[in-house]
Amino acid sequence: MRKKEKVIVRRALDYNPENIKKIVREGLGEFGLSSKVKGRITIKPNVVMAHHKVAPSAFTRPEFLNGLLGALTDGKKDTQKIVLAEKTGAGLPTTRMFRRAGYYNLKKKYRIKLVPIEESRKRTIRLQKGEVHEEVTTAREIVDNDFLVYAPKLKSNVLCQGLTAAIKLNMGLLLDRKRLWNHNFNLDKKIADLLEVGFPDFIATDAIEISLGGNQLTQHGRRLGIILMATNPVAHDVVCSHILHLDPEHIQYLRLAQERGYGSLSLDDIEIKGDIPLEEIRQKTKNLDLGVVRVDEVNCNIRTIAGEPYCPGGCHGIFLDWLYMFKDRKPELWKNLPAWTVVIGKHSGDVSASKLMVIGTCSEIQGKVRARKKRKIRGCPPRHKDLVLLFFLKAGILNPLFRFDIIIDAYFFLFISWCKRFIKGRL
Repeated sequence: MRKKEKVIVRRALDYNPENIKKIVREGLGEFGLSSKVKGRITIKPNVVMAHHKVAPSAFTRPEFLNGLLGALTDGKKDTQKIVLAEKTGAGLPTTRMFRRAGYYNLKKKYRIKLVPIEESRKRTIRLQKGEVHEEVTTAREIVDNDFLVYAPKLKSNVLCQGLTAAIKLNMGLLLDRKRLWNHNFNLDKKIADLLEVGFPDFIATDAIEISLGGNQLTQHGRRLGIILMATNPVAHDVVCSHILHLDPEHIQYLRLAQERGYGSLSLDDIEIKGDIPLEEIRQKTKNLDLGVVRVDEVNCNIRTIAGEPYCPGGCHGIFLDWLYMFKDRKPELWKNLPAWTVVIGKHSGDVSASKLMVIGTCSEIQGKVRARKKRKIRGCPPRHKDLVLLFFLKAGILNPLFRFDIIIDAYFFLFISWCKRFIKGRL
């Protein structure tokens, strides 16, 4: 009889670091890991983006990490070397997002090291099971450590069938030049490939406030009041999918992880422990809208023609994500966006529009085009920041992320980061 994987779900009504510390410390004890928390410890949170105005709920909260660090260091006589390693979203400098997330206060309090993966010393790992990636280059702290901790933020995500939890966190292992490579219909295979490098010893998930219903960066938070802990990321994500009323069999990277032997997708193979039943949590989340729809089904003033192949992890999903930024942060503009027609993918038919935008390098219209104004944005897929900038320059549409401070982060500070890497030979 196969041993069941354990997932612990505990109530945590607020971001009290002392309460979080107590819960995580008890979780480590229940998994028999307390004695293994020593030596070189690496923590990987989710900091895809952090901003007090437009991305306040997209990242693992510093109060949560405060409690986690307290649990990892509590009563330890030996001097652990703790690093917090992450790579933020493509085209953003991690150092700036660390600062916006409030992590430098943690650095002072616990004397930890903050490691932007793009600026770190690297290790390249050859994969045995990889279908998209033959090798992965990431920070050496991710692969050379004595104890690897993942601290995800539970979120919905329209790019990968609705779920960001422990396994999707692995996208933050990749440098920009590989992050968007095959970020298309191969996205689920990419995510499954990365489990060969990013398989944590312990997972503690910030689900005190979850974020859902829109763009993965800008969507709003909702208080759920729980912490999840596990040692198997597949079992962990299966429980998370049920919390959000998603079928794990329909989340392709979970199905691929099961096929590759990382864990089962059946709740019968998972022992759920803690002080709050799964069904009680599901009652809290039963009417939540995760926003997972086809981009051509979105009801707004921009008409989208979805050509083939439909690519939720690529251009179709990225554009849906871009649209949701307005829903999240400029709801008054959501229904009053300028009347553009957008074509994504190969469309076999005629298109007649006043203003036409074609998105994606491989997108094309295999028919007659009648348009007073025609523009194209290339990329496979284009980065979020490119859509934000180019829609402003080509269509005059001002996205909520088009802010002076974010532009400085995404261009000036990114250039500074590049210079630092060039000088240190870490490009």
